[in-house]
Parts: sequence; structure tokens; C-alpha cells
Amino acid sequence: MTNKVIQAAGGIVWRKAAPGAIEVLLVHRPRYDDWTFPKGKADPGEPLPVTAVREIAEETGYEVRLVHPLPEVTYRVKGGVKQVAYWTCRLVGDESDFQPNREVDELRWVAPRDARKKLSYEHDRSLLEAFEDVTAQKRHKSRTLIVLRHAKAMTRAEFDGGDLERPLAAAGHDRSKELVPLLTAFGVRRVVSSPATRTVQTVDPYIATTDELLELDDRLGDGVPAGQVERAIEALMGTKRPTVACTHRPTLPDVYAALGISGPVLSPGQGLVIHHRKGKVVASELI
Repeated sequence: MTNKVIQAAGGIVWRKAAPGAIEVLLVHRPRYDDWTFPKGKADPGEPLPVTAVREIAEETGYEVRLVHPLPEVTYRVKGGVKQVAYWTCRLVGDESDFQPNREVDELRWVAPRDARKKLSYEHDRSLLEAFEDVTAQKRHKSRTLIVLRHAKAMTRAEFDGGDLERPLAAAGHDRSKELVPLLTAFGVRRVVSSPATRTVQTVDPYIATTDELLELDDRLGDGVPAGQVERAIEALMGTKRPTVACTHRPTLPDVYAALGISGPVLSPGQGLVIHHRKGKVVASELI
């Protein structure tokens, strides 16, 4: 029996129904005659958050953004072991261009209690229970702040100029382009950066794909006093729009202190997705 691991991703997409109630989206797959949550296999080298958004769009016609992470689901399939990463997902617009096809021939919005009866697999029912725990704590309405360390920059020895103007290295520019679909998956609509060239260049490719304006904040710079960093983070936590804040490695400990968490040391171009509600961090994940 093969132990090949097949990576996949998907989500539980929800919408408001009657006052105080929600519905979740199920898909019917004619090949298996089953009802399940939208998901699919990752393309080679594709980050799982990108997979989740792409597969949901392909199967349902809905554009979504990822919000709160859900437990990973693992089960055996013919080709090995499938590991599926899931997120709670919010709609980006209400329209779907879904057309019945060989993969998915029907969509259905149902209340969670009805979904439990409709779902074909026990692992999906367990996932639904985790989602209901998230909704009971209102975490499905959490806001998103991505703390991003700038991508790899030229070294000081390589650059004949001031540190504030030091640009990205070739590998850093490559990474900045890779970040575009990741930031899109989390629906980023506000982009804030330290004024340093290397942080601005890290988010420039994403800015080029959106209508958003780049905001420069000196308080996210390298060597800024902790109190100023704290005030910057408090302001960012107050916005409803999913936000990315690009900063520097030496500034990260003060960012984490302002968030009230013990965060990881980020590699160049790596980010920590902070899910927060009413000023408190409720979940975090690396990208």
C-alpha cells in the first residue's frame, strides 16, 4: 500500500441567511455521488492557500477570501494519503458563474444542521463541528493582518548607498512576485510598508495587481522605538480591511509584543497571518 502524500486544500464557504443565521456551501460530485465541501489537489509548487481559493472558484464559481484556518483533514485514497488544508471562507461578491459539469453538477446552500445530514463523509462532519466551534466564538468574522518580513535584499557590501535605499536582490524580486497570489488568497485590501526601498519593493508587485494605494509608515521601520511600533500595530488592528504590513526582522519582536503573542522568526519574504477579533489574536499561521 502506497504512502504517497497528496496535498489538497479547500474551505467551508459561508454566507448570511436569516437574521442571526448562516448557510454553508456544499457541492455534489457525480463521479462519486457524494456531497462534500469544495476542495482539490494542489498544483506542483502551489501554496495551499492559493490552492484553496483556486479550487473553490473552479468548483463553485464563487470568489472567496480565506479567513480563519480549520483543522487539516487526512484520509486514505487510492493513490496514497490525502492531506487537505481547510479554511473558513468569506465570499468576495455574491455572484457565481457556476455551470454543472463532470466534476461538480450541483451546489447547495444549507444550514449547518442540514449540512450534517447531507454530508457523505464522517471527516466532513468532523470538519463541520470545528467550523461550528469557530462560529460559536464569532471567529468566522475575524479580521486579517499579515505581518510580512521583506524579501531578500542586497547586502550592505553589495550596495553603494544608504541603508534606506538598499534594494531587493534578484531572489527577493522573485519572492515578491510569488507573494501576489498568497496575499490575494487572504483578500488583502490595504498595503502598509516601512519606507525602506526593500520593503516597498516586496509589496510592489501586489500593488500593481490591485487598485489599492501603498501607505508608508515610518513606525514600521528598522530601529524604531517599541512604543511607536505598538501604536502602528494598534492602528492596523483597527481596520476592517484585510491588511498586509511589510517590515524588518529587527522590528518583528516589537510587532509581536504589540500583538500580545510569541511569534516566530520569519525568513526573508515570509509572513505571519494574524486572525484577530476585537483587538485580540484568535489564530495565526505562516505563509
